[in-house]
Amino acid sequence: MNSDSSKLKKIIDDWNTWTKQVTISKFKRHDLQINYITNNAIALIGARRTGKTFYALEIAEALQNKFLYMNFEDPYFIENNSVAELDKLIEVYTEYSFKEPELLILDEIQNIENWERWVRKMIDLKKYKIIITGSSAKLLSSEIASSLTGRSISYKIWPLSFLEYLKFKNINHELNPRESLAYFKQYLIEGGFPEPTLINSYTARSLELMQYFEDILNKDIIRRYEIRNPKKLFLIASYYLTNVSSHHSTHSVKKALNINAETVGDYTSFLEEAFLIFSVERYHPNLKVQTRDSKKFYAIDTGLRNIIARSDSEDIGKLAENAVFIELKRRSKEIYYYKEKKEVDFILTENFQPKLAIQVSYSDLDDPKTYRREVDSLMACLVDLNLDEGFMLTKDREEVVSCGCKKIRFIPLYKWMSEQRQQSCSF
Repeated sequence: MNSDSSKLKKIIDDWNTWTKQVTISKFKRHDLQINYITNNAIALIGARRTGKTFYALEIAEALQNKFLYMNFEDPYFIENNSVAELDKLIEVYTEYSFKEPELLILDEIQNIENWERWVRKMIDLKKYKIIITGSSAKLLSSEIASSLTGRSISYKIWPLSFLEYLKFKNINHELNPRESLAYFKQYLIEGGFPEPTLINSYTARSLELMQYFEDILNKDIIRRYEIRNPKKLFLIASYYLTNVSSHHSTHSVKKALNINAETVGDYTSFLEEAFLIFSVERYHPNLKVQTRDSKKFYAIDTGLRNIIARSDSEDIGKLAENAVFIELKRRSKEIYYYKEKKEVDFILTENFQPKLAIQVSYSDLDDPKTYRREVDSLMACLVDLNLDEGFMLTKDREEVVSCGCKKIRFIPLYKWMSEQRQQSCSF
């Protein structure tokens, strides 16, 4: 075996050892139902550190295929980044294991030049099952699927749901309402990135989340787009994270930060491409009206937001709304917000037709004025959009309010989050 082959064998052994440790020690996330379709690659798409690699290994375990895993951020591939290395990897793996791999897990394959042609060829030849994961400065994970048009099935990977968060914390007993409230608030503060969830120290967890933030900006945006003034990018990102669940426009951000509109527009787009922030448009049947209005912005994770936010207040109401937004994205919903004389947080649509209105209020709505305001806003929306039912997601209030043929269902947030498969709470 020549020196290059020896190096590759060492790299394969190192990553093989790592995958075995991960498979043994890491919590499995069974909520993503993935069926491998012949003649297609699986592309796992999402922000950095949401657990895409762990999902890939879980799929491999379920398929019971002999697999070859490789992370192409390994230093070896900085210089050795031609597609010939892919063929060498399989050759070396086959030589010492006496059998070709049945499944290839290609993590950060964007670091290999012209990888798309090689992968498409392997798919067309039906030689291997292939899973592609990750994001990088060269090619964001959202672009993996488009690079394999017609040859891949994409799945979105999100931070932990509330149910997964509880499992990560080894909370296996049935919780009473008071315990559920306490854990849900903790979930809003800590967030749902898998690894930080397992860190008990606030300082250590904060440092880990700060590193995630810096990696997304540096690796997925600054290097990729050759940003000359990263301070402005950090400032814009911090501004959006501080002011989650709020309305923003290019003009308003420009005015607040004294940064020119073109830069604000470009950097906002980059932040969305990197899955750090998400925007929601106003629902309106007139497309001109819809597109000219401000958007509401949300963060990928409330825990990361809390570490970055330049805010003295806890903002628990904003965090709750943000968590609902991410949960709706996890459920693959089409999401808008409603605003006429009154505002409602979320409108769910199908083919742009409104199906359900959702208001988030992290309180018990004990104050009569607050209760009336929230109910009136949601009821006005139901009338305007000709909807029969709306949901009021609350801290701990549970009831059904009817007005004529319209109905508002009050559901505690922790219950909706933790009983998402129940018919009474699902949408």
